[in-house]
Amino acid sequence: MGVSSENGCHVEEEPVCTGSDTSEKTRDQSETLLRKENSNGAVETRVIEDPRSSEGNAGSFLYRWKHDRLYRKKYILTLAYIASFLTLGWVEGQFGPSFPDLLVVSRTSLERGSLFFTMGTVGYLLGSLLTGYLFDKRVMDRNLIMFLAVIGYGAVIAVIPWCGLYEAMVIIHVVKGAFGGGLDTCGNAGLVVTWGREGDAFFSALHFSFAFGGILSPLAAAPYVMSLDAVDKTVPTIMSPVSNFTNSTLNTTKFINITNLTEESQPDITSFIYIPYTMTAGLCVLTSLPFLVFCCMSLQSKLEKAKSDNEDADSDRKSHSRLRIVGFINMVVYIAVYVAVENTFAGFLTTFAVNELKWTNSQGSYITSGHWAAFATGRFLGIFLVRCFSPAKMIFTFNFMLLISLLGFLMTSLYDVIFGVWIFTMLTGFSMSVIFPTVFMWTEQRFLRVTGKIASIFLVSASVGFMVNPIFLGTLMETFTPMWFCYLLFGETVALFFLYFLGLHISRKIPQSPTGLPVQELTVLNPEREVEGIS
Repeated sequence: MGVSSENGCHVEEEPVCTGSDTSEKTRDQSETLLRKENSNGAVETRVIEDPRSSEGNAGSFLYRWKHDRLYRKKYILTLAYIASFLTLGWVEGQFGPSFPDLLVVSRTSLERGSLFFTMGTVGYLLGSLLTGYLFDKRVMDRNLIMFLAVIGYGAVIAVIPWCGLYEAMVIIHVVKGAFGGGLDTCGNAGLVVTWGREGDAFFSALHFSFAFGGILSPLAAAPYVMSLDAVDKTVPTIMSPVSNFTNSTLNTTKFINITNLTEESQPDITSFIYIPYTMTAGLCVLTSLPFLVFCCMSLQSKLEKAKSDNEDADSDRKSHSRLRIVGFINMVVYIAVYVAVENTFAGFLTTFAVNELKWTNSQGSYITSGHWAAFATGRFLGIFLVRCFSPAKMIFTFNFMLLISLLGFLMTSLYDVIFGVWIFTMLTGFSMSVIFPTVFMWTEQRFLRVTGKIASIFLVSASVGFMVNPIFLGTLMETFTPMWFCYLLFGETVALFFLYFLGLHISRKIPQSPTGLPVQELTVLNPEREVEGIS
């Protein structure tokens, strides 16, 4: 079959088998040999392979693991990324339960202590932007950037319990947010750069590990957090948001009476929060070491060489650049609205249950925990679902489920159907689970390559939704009725649906490559057709 390229060169496609035995023939059934004669008369030959078919073949994985050294290194590097995001979720997950201790350590009030959240978010934004710039400019090895982000994160965590001055605690949370934002940006962009369109399952595993870390860390910190028997209890249960947008994990915690925490009253209160924080710092050190090893092995330069050999496959991205940019902007807005819905639902769920449904604080805590359990379950299942469905279909399905779930939550709350509220809360958590990472996958496949700058723009957009929506909703609930919790989130989910269809419409106007498949694995550029394996 012949295909004419844009520059007038003649391109031919034919099935190819690169293996001699039966197992290799099975592996290569989905491959196509693409031959193109360039302006100098040389024949360029490429093997086009559908990564989804090769990933689904267990034999293909074992074959590549055994015979492809670079593939093994990429796989091990991916495990290091997953471990780093487990640490990221661990750090952010323990912040809520340890917040009362931090107020005691810094001898401050709840009102002044709330600045820790704000400054952490500011630091996160700065860290995301700076890391995105360094990641793309290649000022230093990307594995070195990741190593510095994780090891710096651990150093800051180790210092936090010893910041007795309020001003020092505020500054250290800015630095903590900067390292967290850098880790988040570099981890998302780095995994996409490592695998490209082949890494959907790995990307889902990355985000599941964050959620899993956020679930485990409160359990590890529980024996050491401030005992409520030591102080008066005035505010039984509130939610504390975490300034991370990969998967914003919220933790319910009980707050202590910090109205009278002064220099005179402080000596009677002892905090042991330095113990779990030191453990967390050690975890950060351990998960940073693989990146240092890979930096010394110059793995990044090998990956860059492999990717440079395949750059011509993405030349079609330069065409229709305006449509691609418009599609990307649409997805940036989508991410902002989605994160607003995700964070606001979890952050205000207990407050809504107590004020509108007249539940107890304990009941509100239980249903919030159930929400996050369903969320983590969905993240885990997403690892396998991305192998079967395209990102566009995944986003549509889970967006539709989210719309139905929030509508059901609204109706059951309106008529005070407790069982229904529980069911639709679980469904809402499950429906939210895979949308965030899948947006990255869809952007990589149809709009723009996910680089450090692209990842940082996504995360900055997420932070805007994270900061604005709670303020807006809090005003509505206080001024009118707590039911605005349901009304606003349902309306924003409808907006998400429109943004999805707009993105789908734009993506369909962007043509696919001639074969419809990404170029990967093998490249040949000489008349003798010498095959060089680069995967």
